Amino acid sequence: MRKILFSLGVIVLASVCSCNHDKSAEAAKPTVAEEKDSMVYGLSCDGTNDSVIVFLPFESGVDPIIYNIETAKRMGKIIGQPQIGDWVGLMINSEDSTEATMVVDLDQLKGTWTFEVRPTWKDAAHMSRRALRRKLNEIPDSLKEAYLVPREYGFSLKRSSVASPVGYVMQHSSLEDDSPVEYPAVKHYTGWKCRNGRLILISSPEGMAGVKNTEDDASTNKDARPTEVYDTLDFVFMTNDSLVLLNSNRQRMAFHRKANAMAANANAQKAAKVIEKKVMK
Repeated sequence: MRKILFSLGVIVLASVCSCNHDKSAEAAKPTVAEEKDSMVYGLSCDGTNDSVIVFLPFESGVDPIIYNIETAKRMGKIIGQPQIGDWVGLMINSEDSTEATMVVDLDQLKGTWTFEVRPTWKDAAHMSRRALRRKLNEIPDSLKEAYLVPREYGFSLKRSSVASPVGYVMQHSSLEDDSPVEYPAVKHYTGWKCRNGRLILISSPEGMAGVKNTEDDASTNKDARPTEVYDTLDFVFMTNDSLVLLNSNRQRMAFHRKANAMAANANAQKAAKVIEKKVMK
């Protein structure tokens, strides 16, 4: 009898330990936001050139450190053109502490980056060519031209990890509903960070900016609507006016720099006013 009870006790104890182990392993799995960052941050100093970067870490009391970047340069891992005083992030070679395997100029990364988006005719996929042609002929040429103005979508990256969306054009909701064309939804970016040599863009559903939650909310409640989404992107290259990123599907995303969000969609805003004047008469 004692042997049977002892055996049962061992089985129960093993089961409890197994459950606890599974839960702890699951809980210990880092999220994108919690993943340990191996990148080091500081300033690019005088003496930086195509072969080395003279780097001053943000840690107090530390002298500038010289890192070899020849291999990083050859491999296309110098993102931007570090200038004296620029905020930069480095990935250090784990086998050679004197070499930086990647350099990202974070000061140059800040700014407004956009790509062009063209509108599509509403219900065009469900219409015959003849019906679509008839619909187009009903629209005056001046309005048609205004309706088909492309827009610039993207994001503005600012200090303190703040981001804002680019793509919104001020227009009466009734005019937007009655418009014969439609644009893709604008992604509502709220934040950004550079981590482990990758760019992380944070977005929230429209109207929920600034609301934060854990990434486990969606898994614990199937009906829960995530209030914060993380897009992790790889850098391909960055120049003064161009930025190319690689998304999780290994698709390239090309952006060009704009002065600001308002300037990016100045033409689209003018077109919206033209439509408003003609339609509201």
